[in-house]
Amino acid sequence: MALTLVGISHKTAPVELREKLSFGEEEIKKALQELRQFPSEEEAVLLSTCNRTELYIHSHDAEHSARTVKFLKERFGEPGLDSHLYFKEGESMVRHLFSVASGLDSLVQGEQEIQKQVKDAYSSAQAFNLTSKLFNVLFQRALYVGKLVRTHTGIAHGALSVGSVAVSLAEKIFGDLSRSSVLLFGAGEMAEICARHLISKKVRNLMVANRTLENAQTLAQDFKGEALSLEAGLERVHSADIVITSVASERPILTDSAMKEAMRRRGNRSLFVIDIAVPRNVETSVHSLDNLYLYNIDDLEAIAAENLRSRGGEIEKARAIANLKATEFWDWAKSLQDGGERSFKHSLA
Repeated sequence: MALTLVGISHKTAPVELREKLSFGEEEIKKALQELRQFPSEEEAVLLSTCNRTELYIHSHDAEHSARTVKFLKERFGEPGLDSHLYFKEGESMVRHLFSVASGLDSLVQGEQEIQKQVKDAYSSAQAFNLTSKLFNVLFQRALYVGKLVRTHTGIAHGALSVGSVAVSLAEKIFGDLSRSSVLLFGAGEMAEICARHLISKKVRNLMVANRTLENAQTLAQDFKGEALSLEAGLERVHSADIVITSVASERPILTDSAMKEAMRRRGNRSLFVIDIAVPRNVETSVHSLDNLYLYNIDDLEAIAAENLRSRGGEIEKARAIANLKATEFWDWAKSLQDGGERSFKHSLA
């Protein structure tokens, strides 16, 4: 039994590298289809979020690690990836997955979104028949441990998501947001979190722009904002004080030339742009424009660290639970290899 993880995350690589290994929804399907063609991979799960891309493999082939690395390198498309990758095997891989599902390995420790992202990654692998008994129990157990940690510790008390940290950054920049106009690109879960926190700060005006106008209308209606098509949103950038982007796109939607025009139209008044998308939605050269201040997801780490310091004891409690449950799972997994069929008990003890 060989369990292996190969990954890259916010701990090992900046966003400009992570985005090259990021998989969108359709790309995940293509990747899983490709993994199905690998002759010896018994099970595989691909997890890709704004902060990490990880490939979990169960195989009896001694060469499976090398093949997995080659798969990721081909996706990366250029040299220099090796120093940013990490590898976990056996019980170490299980501990890492349980830590990830519990929010302990996130940029914002204790965040809730990662649990759904792990669940979605597992469900996608299931749909391609890339999981069987071992990974079914492993990932179901990881999701159970994530809930267990949040129930029995205070890790989620006061925990911030990436979206809420973005709003906190805007508040640090502007102070009182009640006089600010905000343009939000995207209408997914991250955009909804941003909108919820923005409304709690009583922003003067909230605009939501999205490729699918109906989704923008749904989100805007919930928060009494204005819905725009993506094209209309691009035309309204000049009217916003704060722009937050979270659109799934392989290419930037806010280009250098478009932002130059937006700054001209707003009389060169200060504009703050927070790009929490991976791949990034805003061309990095935009940062050089006078009075335009661009932040990406890695810039949120300092605010996240402040939040972490207030919950240090709960983090340690959560880590102890996750590690204990990883050891329990590993003991069970080894019993399978030895021919045992004992049941897996969901105990807190």
